[in-house]
Amino acid sequence: MNTLRTRLGTLARTTTLALLLPLGNAALAQDPPIDTGESPLFRGEQLYQSGSFVAAIDVFKTADGLDRNEAIVGASRSYAMLGRYEEAIAICEELIDGGDYADFPLVSTQLAEMKREVGRSAEAVAILAALVDSDPQGAPVRALVQYGTLLQFVGQKARAAGYLEGAIQRYNDGLVFASEDVAMVALASWKLDRFHEANSLFNEAIRANPNNLEAQVLWGDLFLEKYNAADAEQSYRDALEINNRYIPALVGVARAVGDQRSLQRAMALNPNSVMALQTYATGMMRSNRKDEARSALEQALEINPESLPVLSTLAADAKLMEREDEYQELLERVESFSPGNPEFLSNIADAFGNAYRFREAVEFARAAIDSDPTFWPAYTLLGTNLVRLGEEDEGKANLEIGFENDPFNVMASNMLKVFDTLATYETRETEHFKVHLSENDADILWPYMRPLLEEAWDTLTVKYGFVPEGPVLIEVFENSEDFAVRSVGLPDIGPLVGICFGKVITLISPDTLSANWQEIAWHEFMHVITLQMTKNRMPRWLSEGISVWEESQGRPYWGRRQGLDLVRAVEDNKLLPVANLNAGFTGAQSSADLGFAYFQSYLVVDYITDEYGFDKLVELVKQYAEIKEEDAMFRDVFAQDLDDFNDGFVDWIVGRVEEINVYVDDEDQPDEGEGHGHGIRENSSAILAELYNNMSLEQHMRARIEEQPRDFQAHLQLGIVLFKEEKFDEAKLHLQHAHDILPSYTGYPSPPLVLSQIYEREGNREAQLEQLRILLQNQQHDYSSAMILAEAAIENGDVEQTDYYLNRALQIDPYRMDVHQLKARYADLIDDTSLAVTEYEVLAKLDITDPVEAQTNLAEAYLNNGQQDQARRNILNALEIAPSYRRAQQILLQAVDATN
Repeated sequence: MNTLRTRLGTLARTTTLALLLPLGNAALAQDPPIDTGESPLFRGEQLYQSGSFVAAIDVFKTADGLDRNEAIVGASRSYAMLGRYEEAIAICEELIDGGDYADFPLVSTQLAEMKREVGRSAEAVAILAALVDSDPQGAPVRALVQYGTLLQFVGQKARAAGYLEGAIQRYNDGLVFASEDVAMVALASWKLDRFHEANSLFNEAIRANPNNLEAQVLWGDLFLEKYNAADAEQSYRDALEINNRYIPALVGVARAVGDQRSLQRAMALNPNSVMALQTYATGMMRSNRKDEARSALEQALEINPESLPVLSTLAADAKLMEREDEYQELLERVESFSPGNPEFLSNIADAFGNAYRFREAVEFARAAIDSDPTFWPAYTLLGTNLVRLGEEDEGKANLEIGFENDPFNVMASNMLKVFDTLATYETRETEHFKVHLSENDADILWPYMRPLLEEAWDTLTVKYGFVPEGPVLIEVFENSEDFAVRSVGLPDIGPLVGICFGKVITLISPDTLSANWQEIAWHEFMHVITLQMTKNRMPRWLSEGISVWEESQGRPYWGRRQGLDLVRAVEDNKLLPVANLNAGFTGAQSSADLGFAYFQSYLVVDYITDEYGFDKLVELVKQYAEIKEEDAMFRDVFAQDLDDFNDGFVDWIVGRVEEINVYVDDEDQPDEGEGHGHGIRENSSAILAELYNNMSLEQHMRARIEEQPRDFQAHLQLGIVLFKEEKFDEAKLHLQHAHDILPSYTGYPSPPLVLSQIYEREGNREAQLEQLRILLQNQQHDYSSAMILAEAAIENGDVEQTDYYLNRALQIDPYRMDVHQLKARYADLIDDTSLAVTEYEVLAKLDITDPVEAQTNLAEAYLNNGQQDQARRNILNALEIAPSYRRAQQILLQAVDATN
């Protein structure tokens, strides 16, 4: 997938929003005008380009003669950058002063743009009509294009095309030269769905004038519409390199990559930027801070009552919360100035899709298509949401329509490429699941996934008293980029390793994953239950909290234990109020932040079950199937509002921290992990100790312990240093003390791991194995330890422990030969011929170094299991490669005898 500046290509978008913080006065400072001896128009343009808008206004106003009209346009644009729209309008009207708009083409065009900026589209249409229709050939290119886009906006799409075509024809006739006009022709091409031409023309405009800020931003907007956030961001940042106060570019960066500093700066420079306010409000909505979002949106509507993004955001929220009267009022409002606008309906479809309300998203996408069958983005939205409902054939058909008519929409392109991948996959089914996997995963993973899925169904449906709609579709992707695209349409999904849409689950194959795949599958199926129980209305924090909580219920060693992070969060006052927990996900600035959002959500669920009982948790889940305020839900279930509930939770957390009773030093870093908590959490502080094994570090750790005896990290780091120095006795003391302080620690390396290495070096096999057993009580991702314990158990004839530790190893990596070889030995030991067949089938796939032996072993397993035909076929395959292999010949004779 190509990243491009000369051709539209791969797109990626992240949206991470957080609280805006106040900027100092420096953000608002303006450079004073400098008398350079140049004309006021030239100096004003230079000041505008540098972001000194106030100074630019003053200079522009001094221009006269032939420069007067262009200077008034410059002053108006400068006022607009500051959010002083009425003054931007007034300065244009003062020049025209009741005259003929056609006599002031540049100023009239600017006036119309400003009228549109403040939601007075009818007036803008009248101005441009008077200007353009009086002299279509003599009207500026900008006027033609602005008129065309405005006519599209007010529902006159067919009429608009003529003016947009007129601008393009002028370019084709060789009559367009200026960079600003070329950018307008690019915009006309874009609005006529000629995306390739638009891209080339924006490129040409910027080559002609690299300082064309408007062209840079419009080009970025085009990329962003096609989900190419990388190139969009580059365009916006190119503009900011020229003018770091250029509001459209600052907001563009925030929209493209969630850059909160850019959004903060834009709102400080221009508190009346409608797009900045709408971008901010969208983040607040996703963080469930709706009062703040509505306040920003209402402010935006006061500035521009016709802002389609603002009105669609409000309409989406009204529809999501089933405030039908409010939605109808907003719909009628849009219809009054932009009848049949497919973008409005498409925006609402997108909002429903982001809220996991896929059925409603499908309905709105269909409505957008009905409104305008040539609005191609709606087909992509429709296809994407159908796919998330498991309706893959219809979803693919709509994605193909979208892609055929807009081949630069990378979401459609990416999704269709994933369908090409899925076409090569195999399908396996159980009573309740339909699973798409690669041939490799079908052969190796499926024998272990199949029983796990049905166990999860039987356990969790009974526990929650709810049977979800099935079959549940699961797609397991070998390639993480395919997984990301299938999940969100874009190739970058961050640390996520599994996603559930309610009836569809996507997973990364364990073959490319360093995490417990069984825990992940269990976690995602729990989402199926809670999402379907609530009609996909459950907030993310509660759904994730329950899925994480059920991990620890599924197996004692599953789940997440972050004692150090919990203590650190309480000490630093970083716990989020329960009412704002969704912000922990939408506002996460790092994998550690995201991991803690999962953990705190789990803690809330643990608090509910601990203090109120499991039945209250189920009762709370059912509340979310209804449309009501969250405060009312908590009052109905817990007889207290959210604030009181949160107070109880905080008290409970403080009690947990007191029980943990561990000291956390400010200089220690939080453990970092991948796979949103499912993978190994690396202890960066302890790893530093391994890297910098020196006397000064040892002395520092001893000083820390002397000051704080319950300093877990200090004991662990000192233990590692002493181990490296082969001072084993003292190392064991500190490592054991670290374990006693925090026995549930799950990071890597951990005290039991280092202790096991010491005992191994000392030749104390039993002590080594005991430490590995302790390690695996809390660390579920250590394949090697599980295998060592499985081998020890089989040597001792302990079949129960052998089975347990082999299954632990298979949960981490089922693609290693040694675990299957040992499990085959285990199957022979307990005389389970069916299990032996399973293991030797897998080994026949894995063993590429000695296929003859692998096929012979499999044939013997088939024979022992009474599968003579399969035995004969496999042994003939082996003999075809090695005709003289005596053992294979003997098994062939046994197979023939068994058949006769």
